Amino acid sequence: MQYFQDVLSLTATATGLFDAYDLVGFTDAKVTADDAPVKGIAKHPATEIGLDVAVLAIGTARVRARGVITKGDRLMSAAAGGVKKVGATPVNDFASALTSAADGEFVTILVR
Repeated sequence: MQYFQDVLSLTATATGLFDAYDLVGFTDAKVTADDAPVKGIAKHPATEIGLDVAVLAIGTARVRARGVITKGDRLMSAAAGGVKKVGATPVNDFASALTSAADGEFVTILVR
């Protein structure tokens, strides 16, 4: 089950296609790299280029965990989609884990 609770949403004018709950970067396209800058989490899918889509910039959401995540961990984007625990020198950590999750499970995160 997916869900989100947003405090602040921003608009992304899609420059690429993405699904609901994908991480969206400041290029308004799906994030496809580790530790990439994240504008927000897509609240709806972008089914065509140029479509305006709301992205959750501050709030909570459930996303796919890549690797083991423990409650309280700082998180960054994962190249495979979803989030992973920050490395030794993170540049773009954007969220904290509110729950724990094993690799491939869903984790609830606080985006700020």
